[in-house]
Amino acid sequence: MSDAEEEDIDITELPLEELYELMKEDLYDGYADEIVDEVKEALSRGQEPYEVLNSGLVAGMDVVGEDFRDGILFVPEVLMAAKAMKAGMAILRPLLVETGAPKIGSMVV
Repeated sequence: MSDAEEEDIDITELPLEELYELMKEDLYDGYADEIVDEVKEALSRGQEPYEVLNSGLVAGMDVVGEDFRDGILFVPEVLMAAKAMKAGMAILRPLLVETGAPKIGSMVV
């Protein structure tokens, strides 16, 4: 998605499923600032932190991992996606601890 198209999207008006799709796309593209905004938006709609993690961030990293495996993405793109994931996790981690969400594993880059 180009920067011009990205600016036109009002995430507050997106249906939840589209917000999660956008989150996956922005994670794939390494857009950390957008991920932060989208995570906050999902939480403001009453989504549980664990649901935001799984439906947005983990789902996006699954696509990154598959494309890396298939040779579509390379290490620099994976690192950019990991940076975006880290930005989203900075918001979610304290909330996940508060809610007692189960640990799903570790991310190694």
